[in-house]
Amino acid sequence: MAGSTAYQRSKGKPYAETFRCPGGALCLDFCNSGQEARSASGTEWIASFTDLVDWLEAAQAVTGSQAARLREAGAGSPRAATQVWSRAIKFREALFRVLKAKAEGGKVAREDLSDIEAEHARAVSFARLSWAGETYRWSLDPSAAALDAAMQPLVESAVSLLTSAKLERLRRCGKSTCYWLFIDETRNHSRRWCEMASCGNVVKVRRHREKARSAAH
Repeated sequence: MAGSTAYQRSKGKPYAETFRCPGGALCLDFCNSGQEARSASGTEWIASFTDLVDWLEAAQAVTGSQAARLREAGAGSPRAATQVWSRAIKFREALFRVLKAKAEGGKVAREDLSDIEAEHARAVSFARLSWAGETYRWSLDPSAAALDAAMQPLVESAVSLLTSAKLERLRRCGKSTCYWLFIDETRNHSRRWCEMASCGNVVKVRRHREKARSAAH
């Protein structure tokens, strides 16, 4: 399982949680990396350009050699690297709001779509067509070394999901304080939790206690 492999690679890092419970698409795992940043703690799991590259490498969105080139470019231009990281987080949150609105039947802000479009326009120059066994797919140019190239896999995954039939199976975890997004792959479209062992059980136990208190009165 790719998710568990990435988890092993990133174990010990705060963002390892995104791989322990995969969302079903690279862009969803990236959205889920903002879980703590959106909570009361406000803790950012991907806190630097280096973290971003490490995360992409763990997710197998970039190869080891691509990651090395990006790290080298970041070390040579730290201010520019920070700007790319900042754009990546802004893109993540814009995408999250668009996907959350889709999952919950809410309204999508044109500004968020514009942010996604702007990053797509930047990222497209780093994309190359490659044969994937049964069809062609866009992927990051193996020789790309510019800092902006780090955005290409994320943007490509986001645009692919937004324009695919899979979007109909997009869900948000049923726990009100969990912002996890995932593709519901169950046959009857019945998945409600990011993970039954965590959020699912918490909500079920809470409901059981509320019913018990109501019955006692």
